[in-house]
Amino acid sequence: MKAVLIFDSVNDLLFSKWDESFLSRMKSFNGQEKDGNITDNNHISQLLSPIITSQRVMAAQFSNTYTSMQCKDNTTIVFDEWLDHVFMIISEDNVDDAHRELLDCKTLVQHICGQNINLIHSTTYQEWLSVLLESRDKGDSIPGASGVIGESGATGAALNALRTISKEIKCSPYQHYHILLFVGDKMLALYSSRGCEDLMPPDLILLSVQCVAAQEYWKEMREIDVTSKNAHLPWLSQENSAIVHLCGGSSGSPCAPHSLHLAEIAPRIIFAVLIDMEMREVGIAVHMSSQILSNLRRLLLQRNLEVLPNTLDSLEATLKKTTEALRKNKANSALCTRLTSRMLELRKSCTTTTPLTPETTATALHSALESVIEHLKPDIPSLKLEHPVKELRSILTPYLEFLRIKASRYFSLESGETDAGSSLTLHKYVEEFPGLIHFVYIDRTTGRFLAPDMADCVDMLTHRTVRSTLSTAMRALREGYGAAVWRRGALHVCAVRWFERRGVPARPTAPPHPAAVRALPPPADMLGAHHRQLIELAFPNDSQGVSAKELVCIHLGLLPAATAVQQARRLAHSVYEFTGENPAVASDLL
Repeated sequence: MKAVLIFDSVNDLLFSKWDESFLSRMKSFNGQEKDGNITDNNHISQLLSPIITSQRVMAAQFSNTYTSMQCKDNTTIVFDEWLDHVFMIISEDNVDDAHRELLDCKTLVQHICGQNINLIHSTTYQEWLSVLLESRDKGDSIPGASGVIGESGATGAALNALRTISKEIKCSPYQHYHILLFVGDKMLALYSSRGCEDLMPPDLILLSVQCVAAQEYWKEMREIDVTSKNAHLPWLSQENSAIVHLCGGSSGSPCAPHSLHLAEIAPRIIFAVLIDMEMREVGIAVHMSSQILSNLRRLLLQRNLEVLPNTLDSLEATLKKTTEALRKNKANSALCTRLTSRMLELRKSCTTTTPLTPETTATALHSALESVIEHLKPDIPSLKLEHPVKELRSILTPYLEFLRIKASRYFSLESGETDAGSSLTLHKYVEEFPGLIHFVYIDRTTGRFLAPDMADCVDMLTHRTVRSTLSTAMRALREGYGAAVWRRGALHVCAVRWFERRGVPARPTAPPHPAAVRALPPPADMLGAHHRQLIELAFPNDSQGVSAKELVCIHLGLLPAATAVQQARRLAHSVYEFTGENPAVASDLL
């Protein structure tokens, strides 16, 4: 049973995605087990309205926030609130897993809508969000990290091909862009124009989800018509393009508008173009202003006058950055004037007696910010990608069959499709660590992971088993432990986490208190909030250059636990050699 729901500020259901089990449960609550039709959004809103209202009142008026509820029948309800909208997931999953999915849902909404969450009223955006939620777990990547195809020959050829066709990407008046190749949900190559802002790890995860959604749709179209190529994606424009938002600012939330263009080179091989719409500073400033204004309105509701002056100062400072960014962007000067005047009215109503109440002026400022948010959805530049795609396909022809196989799950390194070096490297690890079935090495700071191919152990270990094991490892490490060992049926599992500073192991002066670690968001969401805050806890005021690493090893249960732990230690040390001396081969084992 699962339902993903988004409610607006008046508790109306804005977005819904549920299964039949959820509807059956709702029918039983409504006394309509047999013939009742409660698929209408209004009925669902009425049934869940008391829970949502309770969550809003406790959070807004009493500062007693709670993020989840667990029922006796194993039903889990998790909440999150953003810009006066409540995000909710009702399922039978573990609380951490449900909460992680909820955070990812909010991130995906920010990715496709930016600050303008009202776009979800559109059926096109509802379909877009729905397919992204479905595609979130369809790839081979693990939660909170993405993989890379690192076969040196294909990677070098792809990068040279992208460099060659970049001369044909005409996106005037915009000067900065990224062009990428994805194989499945893994990035093969990335080429960026000069002076372009680097893509952050969450950006690559979001783009991989977009590519998986496109691949699934194009696969369905080919089953209907074998000759179908680059069919129109219903949630994008006719040219398969849209405005998306990538991460920016200190919060790392998606708020920088970019234009995304997708094209299929071959089955499961996607060409993506990202054009920077030159509105990053405006997007970051508006994002901060919206967050602070939302907090201020909550303070007014709580009548918390002690914190109000500082919040007003922070809001005024961020609005000043917003107006400056708008002027640099040559936006309508009336927008800047309106923001400034509304801020003056708000400060005056909060500090003196005026006919206008603070709530009224805060609402007026919110309306002014919405006008700026509308400015953050510019027209999509038209790109003529037919010729670049044709040329790219021609250059990569010698590698397409290899990449097509590489895109398949459980690709066997011994099938003769790759070089001998990769197979020898894999065999070396099988010989050095007898009893080791599988391992996953994760760099949580860069959002990348390394794992050997599962073709040789698919009879003993399924993809679902690996995901479940990783979920258990994350729950154990969230309890504040640096390492954990447990038995899962006929398997031994060992999980360890450590910190590094510029490649050298780093030890916190005082390990974070387990209660403080448990209070953090669940680990492995798309934005990596848990590990970013964990590093700040472990190294207060000294987190520059610190990264978090994790290693999960799966051994045969016949192996003694002490031997399994010893092998995990050795593997943690030797993975440096594996990733450092020959990173291309290391990545090729993904």
